[in-house]
Formats: sequence, C-alpha cells, structure tokens
Amino acid sequence: MSGGVKLIVNADDFGISEAVNRGIVEAHDHGIVTSTSVMATGPAFEHALELARLRPSLAVGVHLVLTEQRPLSGAAATASLVRSDGTFEPHLKQLLAKRLRGLVSMQEVRRELDAQIRRVRSAGIAINHLDGHQHVHVLPGVAQVVAELAEAHGVRAVRYPAERLRGYMLRNMKHGGRVAEQMALNLFCAASPLKRLRRSDGFVGFYFGGRLDEANLETVLAGLPKRGTVELMCHPGHEDMQPRADWQYAWAAERDALTSPRIRALVLARGMQLVSHPNVRGE
Repeated sequence: MSGGVKLIVNADDFGISEAVNRGIVEAHDHGIVTSTSVMATGPAFEHALELARLRPSLAVGVHLVLTEQRPLSGAAATASLVRSDGTFEPHLKQLLAKRLRGLVSMQEVRRELDAQIRRVRSAGIAINHLDGHQHVHVLPGVAQVVAELAEAHGVRAVRYPAERLRGYMLRNMKHGGRVAEQMALNLFCAASPLKRLRRSDGFVGFYFGGRLDEANLETVLAGLPKRGTVELMCHPGHEDMQPRADWQYAWAAERDALTSPRIRALVLARGMQLVSHPNVRGE
C-alpha cells in the first residue's frame, strides 16, 4: 500500500454556514474527508471551531477570502477591495478585473489576509495549509502575498489548484466554460510563486466543483495516478445551506458521495492512503 497514491480530501468553506459545517464533519466522521479549510470571515466561524476542536484527526487550514463576504480589517482599511456596501466583490472575475486595472492595493490585501490567518491562529488552531475562496490566492500579486504570509506564519503547504485536463472533461460541452476556467486557473498557477512552495503533486475537483456526486467522484478517483500525493477539493454540506442563487452547489449529494461505503471500498481497493498535508510541526 505504501506505493499507492496519497489522497488529501479537503472540504472547502468550513465556517460559511452551520449547514455546511455539519456536512463537512459528517464527511470526516463517516467518510473520506481528511482536512478542511476554515473561513475566518465566515458567519459560522465559531461553530466551525467548536466542531474542529472535537476532532483532532481533522486537519484545518485557512480558506483565504477576498470575495463575497466582509473583511475582518473593516471597509476603511480595505477600500480598494470592497464595494459601497462594505463587502468584497461578489466573484473572482470582478476582483481580477480590478487587479488588472491596477485598482487593488497589495498592502490592503496583505493586511486583510494576515488578519484572517491570525484570527485562526489565535483560536488555537494549528494551521495545516492555506488555500483561497474561489482560488483568489493564485491571482497575480495576491499569490506573492500568500507565499510570503505562509512563510511568516510557518505554514508549510499551500494549495496549487492546477488540474490536468482529462478526457472525461471533454465529454459534455455544457461544461465547456468550466474547462476554460480551469485552463485560465492553470495559467495563473504556472506564473505564480506558489509552484515553488510545498504542495501536493496533483490537484483534482475544480471541474466537478459543486457537483461531486457519487458517479462523478468515482470518475475522478478512477482517473487518479497510481502514486504521488493528490489533493481532492470537495464541498459537502446540507441542503438547508442558503448561498447566493448562482452557486447551485449540490451540498448534500457531495456529502453522500464522500460518506458512501462504495466509494470507501473503491479507495481501499486501489490502495489509496487517506492523508492530510504535513502539519506545521513537520511530518
């Protein structure tokens, strides 16, 4: 078994709602989830901490946020990052457009992301890794800030969300936009300093983001390499989660897939080892 792929199964958005929090810990307690990424800005952040403290086997990273929610630093300290209502831009695309026009202050980005990491640390969480909500951590300029903050805070691993194009991604042209987004994300990754940091050998989950039901999860697992370390991004939860209307995530379907006995049997049959990123103390 030591020669098999090492699989990090990371659940994003811990802290965004109690419904998602419950789904994540269920997918850990009864399924294959090995780690999660908590939002320091999340409305259910304290609830997430309570659940995490009861589960020392669940590795916890920081899900860095620069979209949708409100900054910890306050609107005045993040003026280039927020709209008139004091919230971040609703999507990565709007933030990227502002960045490319030179309208985003990297000093404000650093201050805000540092505050988010510090909030998690001050709660007594040993930060396992860093990643980004909507992958904001790979944007030009932001990636450099994240790399420097990872070093400053002694965080050894940062998500590198470059997903190799696979045949199953080309079977349904309805999802062609997702493929195009993945290719753009891969370009950002290739040009970022994050590729020089400690990271998994591979990453999967963007293409099926929000729709990783049991059939799709089986497809992903079947396409994994036979060795190396791969991070699988997922979004388990409950259907009483109330996100913005354009999310359209199948929270419960992902939770059910990640807790499926058939999926666990497939993982074991292929000799996969369920792991998390090496922690800050070294492994």
